[in-house]
Amino acid sequence: MDNKDTEEYDFLIEMQDLHHKMDMLIERYGMRDKVLSVVVTGVLTPFDDDNSTMKAIFSYNLESYTEMEIMNEFIKNTYEDQSGPDLDGMLGDLGISLN
Repeated sequence: MDNKDTEEYDFLIEMQDLHHKMDMLIERYGMRDKVLSVVVTGVLTPFDDDNSTMKAIFSYNLESYTEMEIMNEFIKNTYEDQSGPDLDGMLGDLGISLN
């Protein structure tokens, strides 16, 4: 195993420990039935110009498929919100191009 592989492995092990600590915190405060949680940490390794593989650590605190859908929608909505408005679309409607 080269140094890069060892570093990625050590990183993922440490992240796994943090995921476990979050889970234990939920348990310690008795919040298991009140908390929805999806935590995914992935390390990408490119294998050609267009594709990568991902080694991932993940943990979920979800009781049902419906809760998973709720979290998925939350992620989609907040991701779009952080990107800001679609300027190309807004300006394109006015006949203005950013090119």
